[in-house]
Amino acid sequence: MAPQKRMRTTGDDGESEVVEVESARSSLRQDTKKKARVSDTSTHNKSSMVGVRDRLEDANQPLDLGEEDYEQRRDAGFQDLADEDGDTQQATQILQERNQRSMENMPADNGIIESVTCVNFMCHSKLHVSFGPLINFVIGHNGSGKSAVLTAITLCLGGKASATNRGQSLKNFVKEGQETASLIIKIKNTGHSGYQQEVYGDSIIVERHFSRSGSSSFKVKSASGRVISTKKSDLDEICDYFALQIDNPMNVLTQDMARQFLNNSTPSDKYKFFVKGVQLEQLDRDYQLLEETIDQIEHKLDGRGDDIKALEELARKARQKLDMSDRHETMRGRIRNYEHQMAWVQVDQQEKAVEDCELNLLKASQQIEAAEARAITTTDAYTDADRNFEEAQASASALLNSKTPLEDTRRQRKGEFDANKTELHNIQTEHRIIRDHLLAAESRIKKTMENIEHERQRLESANGGTHLRKIADIEEAKSKAAEKRYQHDQHRKDAGRLEDSRKAAETDLRGINEPLEQKKREIKHCNDLLQNMIRDRGQSHGAFHRNTNRLLRAIDQEGGFRDKPIGPIGSHVRLLNLDWSSVLERSFGATLESYIVTNKQDQNLLSSLMRRIDCVAPILIGNNQPLDTSQHEPDPRFETTMRVLQIENDLVRRQLIINQGIEQTLLIEQLSEGNATMFDGARVRNVKQCFCINPNQRGWGYRLAYNRSGEPSVSPIRAMQSIPRMRTDIEAQISFQRETLNNLKSELSELEGHQRSLKDNVQRCEQAIQTHKRQQGELLIELQRADHLVENLQDELEQERPEDGRLDALRAGLKEAEDEKETCEGSYGDAVVEKDRLNGVAKEIMEQLRSVDADITNIDFDIKMAKAKASELSERRLLALEGKNVAMESIETAKQDKVEAQNKWQTERDRLEDWTSKAREIVRQRVTVDAGETADSLDRKLTKLTKDLARYEKELGDSRESIALKAAQTYKAWKTAEQQVEDLQHLAERLKGALIDRMERWRKFRRYISAKARAQFTYLLSERSFRGALKTDHKRRLLDLQVEPDETRTGRGRQTKTLSGGEKSFSTICLLLSLWEAMGSPIRCLDEFDVFMDNVNRDVSMKMMIVAARRSVGRQYILITPQSMGNIDVAGDVKIIKLSDPERGQTALPFAG
Repeated sequence: MAPQKRMRTTGDDGESEVVEVESARSSLRQDTKKKARVSDTSTHNKSSMVGVRDRLEDANQPLDLGEEDYEQRRDAGFQDLADEDGDTQQATQILQERNQRSMENMPADNGIIESVTCVNFMCHSKLHVSFGPLINFVIGHNGSGKSAVLTAITLCLGGKASATNRGQSLKNFVKEGQETASLIIKIKNTGHSGYQQEVYGDSIIVERHFSRSGSSSFKVKSASGRVISTKKSDLDEICDYFALQIDNPMNVLTQDMARQFLNNSTPSDKYKFFVKGVQLEQLDRDYQLLEETIDQIEHKLDGRGDDIKALEELARKARQKLDMSDRHETMRGRIRNYEHQMAWVQVDQQEKAVEDCELNLLKASQQIEAAEARAITTTDAYTDADRNFEEAQASASALLNSKTPLEDTRRQRKGEFDANKTELHNIQTEHRIIRDHLLAAESRIKKTMENIEHERQRLESANGGTHLRKIADIEEAKSKAAEKRYQHDQHRKDAGRLEDSRKAAETDLRGINEPLEQKKREIKHCNDLLQNMIRDRGQSHGAFHRNTNRLLRAIDQEGGFRDKPIGPIGSHVRLLNLDWSSVLERSFGATLESYIVTNKQDQNLLSSLMRRIDCVAPILIGNNQPLDTSQHEPDPRFETTMRVLQIENDLVRRQLIINQGIEQTLLIEQLSEGNATMFDGARVRNVKQCFCINPNQRGWGYRLAYNRSGEPSVSPIRAMQSIPRMRTDIEAQISFQRETLNNLKSELSELEGHQRSLKDNVQRCEQAIQTHKRQQGELLIELQRADHLVENLQDELEQERPEDGRLDALRAGLKEAEDEKETCEGSYGDAVVEKDRLNGVAKEIMEQLRSVDADITNIDFDIKMAKAKASELSERRLLALEGKNVAMESIETAKQDKVEAQNKWQTERDRLEDWTSKAREIVRQRVTVDAGETADSLDRKLTKLTKDLARYEKELGDSRESIALKAAQTYKAWKTAEQQVEDLQHLAERLKGALIDRMERWRKFRRYISAKARAQFTYLLSERSFRGALKTDHKRRLLDLQVEPDETRTGRGRQTKTLSGGEKSFSTICLLLSLWEAMGSPIRCLDEFDVFMDNVNRDVSMKMMIVAARRSVGRQYILITPQSMGNIDVAGDVKIIKLSDPERGQTALPFAG
């Protein structure tokens, strides 16, 4: 019998023998994890149990059930019921002692119903009832759902529809007009004894869904609503754990069952209710099943003796045949020896094969080391070639950029020279014409002066000395006029110098335009780059080829790669210090756009993908071998390229170390500090090169290293004019680009300021020319005044001169000739000055053209040499890359060879271990193979001996192994059969003992529970001053009541049929409470128990039920009544639940039956 439910002690002293037996359950049903609710047993009980257990353990005292009838053995002549009055008296004493103790009715921690919810059930669309943990009265009008609550409890917890007496099938309970219905019950599950509380939590929610089509399903959920199970077996286990006896008619009494029990039951019916309610009937059926099992075992044991004798005879004959076969053991020994040698000779041969594989594996490792050494050499060569190529490209680009302003200057100077040449040609023509006119005028003046002198001498002799003085004044005035003319001519010569200054200033002004435009172009490019950064913010591959994303998707979709390519390299590198972005981007060059594969096959496949998608990029071959650089890095106080990079992929890190030497590249911002570190004193250990930042040109830098000859070398690094390919903080990069843009704008402002300064200089030169022209005008006026004075003196001389037309005519001719000469001289002088000036300008322009042409020629030569060098370096770089790839591929090939050698060695090794293991299975110790023996020779000898032995065994009919195997099998079958019979006999004896023990317990349980019910019934009757007795006749299976409503009367009491309706209902309620007190279920349900009671009996019954419920500590009562509860004083442990009135238009339920 399983442990009894709900432990309830009888008292601390433990003196009484009679116990509170609440329920019993057979353990022959499916075993479950049930919560122990065990009632106490007395000392006498325990001692009797020990005695039975001792009898079961005594193998020398077999038990026999005999041939008696099962019920006779079970009841044992009802000897245990001989003293019912004494049992009743003792139970009454215990009941009184318990009632005298103050026991507070505390709610149970688990196993009680918290709420019931019905959806589309019976005539209710939705009905929800929340119960209290102790005593619940459900009241309401007809049709409000009182009985539906108990029906829902029965069905939801796994009960059958027929057990409710309201329908034969679940589909009868679906509300009219609906297709499905649902029932939900929430069971309390707190406390340390809760059911799988770590899984379900503080509540277990049980749902049952069924439809009009007849389908039905269960869901068992945790407190959080998570579905734990959908199996009814799990629900049954929960109900069994909490002892929720839903199918027990005494546990959930529906209207019909309550009516039948309270009003219409006969003594026989009451007895049936009794044995079902306390599960005596279920235990009885289980014990009958146990007895049938024992009978089946004993029947199976009958006749097994002959079978065992037959098996023993077979084993004996097989043993005799084995003994005969053992006579040829000498031949078998030789065969075994040859078999042992045959096993180990193969091991010897395999060991030699393993040694050969180990030698090949060693050679493969040496080949890998040699290939890695070649890879390091070729990688260094490729790094140098790539760096030299980048430097040559940068040099050629710089030369091309520097040629453009020289060509502009040459075109400008050539235009100036052509214009000057045309002007000079015109001046030379004019100069020849003026010279011819000047010679003619001088000739005329000379001849005219000779004629005048002859005429003057003629007239002087006739006129005296006054005329000579006038002539002297005229000569003096002419001398001053000549001086003024000289000053005017000298001043006019300065005009060329001022004009040259103005042209030089204009040339300087034009020369700044190109740097200014270049700076504007840089600002536009920088601004466009900034806008692209802002626009492409968040795009991881915006700095690479426009089809990079398509290529990456194609790589992901391509399934032919042995190892998925990694790339582009820049997307796997994060720069931690933005100050070095431009320098490192320029230094890494095309490496950041490269992709990495691990074998030639993947390289070819990736190359074809690139050509198909039009996204060609360099492809590097690498490997996944770890690369430790800790011993090859400079002092930790230095910042290196690798230390400012965060590299996500080890393959990328390895390639940057091999190709770029990032672990040995110093980063020092100040050029002076970099020079001191690299070139002052001893060379820094583990350093190949050093990068510095150009503070005057943002983004530019310097590379400091030693050239091939070992001499220090400093080369410029141009700024990177593209979106950074290495991943950085995009906001910081945008901020850095904004700073670069601001710096360029500042430089543009400086150039514009210089341009304004040059414009001011041009204006000053023009102002100087204007001042010179004004001064020249003033000198011209003074010259004109001096000439006017000479003319006045000559006029006076002419007035004093006697009239002589011939002298005047001569003087007029002289004057005309002098004027013409003067005009020609002035024009000639101007022409000479202009010619000299133009010749000087032409010479100067020609010198400038020669200088520019020389510079252009030199630059063209330098560009040609730079391009040739770049082309040569590109070829070297390509050859170096091919050499590096070949070296990397050779490493991969060598590693594959090593892997194959390793696999072959492992295969041979495994084969050696397998053969060794198999050889040891044949013979444990290693056998020395006879000298000169091989596998073939041993096989021949073994074959001959085996044939000879087979011939002898043929005479026996089978081989020795088969004979030995058959002997062992027959012996094992014989012993196994003997053991099985012995085990079955022992099992039968144990089951017999267990059945006798359980029958003894069953009788005690029947005895004590009957006594307890009788005592409780008598006590409850006394609550209303009734007296009477509960008569249990187990022989005839009758249970009847004898009640005397008037305790003053004497006699045995009356039968219930002689009582009034109220007295009869009250008495039956007392019986029901008595039986309930003997049951162990945590909940008790009763529907419309007071329907036939008058108000007096109803009030007494209600109060009595409340008192009885409070004495049943931890039990939950659900009592349904259509009457009101106004006359009942309730406390905190009593909850009255009033259901709402039914909906209008409600019709009768379509129940069948």
